[in-house]
Amino acid sequence: MNDICTEQLIKRKKSKGQWFLEGMVLAATLLSVYGVVHCLFFIVLTVILLVMDIYLYLEFDAEYEYLFVNGELDVDKIIHKSRRRLCTIKLEEIEVLAPFGTGELRQYQRAKKSDYSSGRRNDQTYVLVVSRAGELRKIIFEPNQTIVDGYAGMIP
Repeated sequence: MNDICTEQLIKRKKSKGQWFLEGMVLAATLLSVYGVVHCLFFIVLTVILLVMDIYLYLEFDAEYEYLFVNGELDVDKIIHKSRRRLCTIKLEEIEVLAPFGTGELRQYQRAKKSDYSSGRRNDQTYVLVVSRAGELRKIIFEPNQTIVDGYAGMIP
């Protein structure tokens, strides 16, 4: 049997809302630093806002790692060198693998959605529909050609 194994990293693009939120918290932090001169209360506010700045920066600077081994796909989220397993998809759980936006996916519109892509919609974006315990879930991701070809040879 030919073993298929590949690993891929995808950097998450920040949305406009994330950029706006980071900018607003940073602006509030700068204003609170200015306010420290006038009132002692602003020291506490500045510390809280600095912690929020750091948290948002780290949380929004994320990467997804796909590890595909013989039909099993592991998706991890990497935030500042800290890795967290988001899901493991077994071959027998897969209902559909199709490019994002194709007609085959219309019947799965009500399925719960998890987006593990860069946030850019392009011809590399795919949707994997998974059935677990009777519940359907759509996984949006950007697999490389090895993953797509591997599933194409395994999915009936």
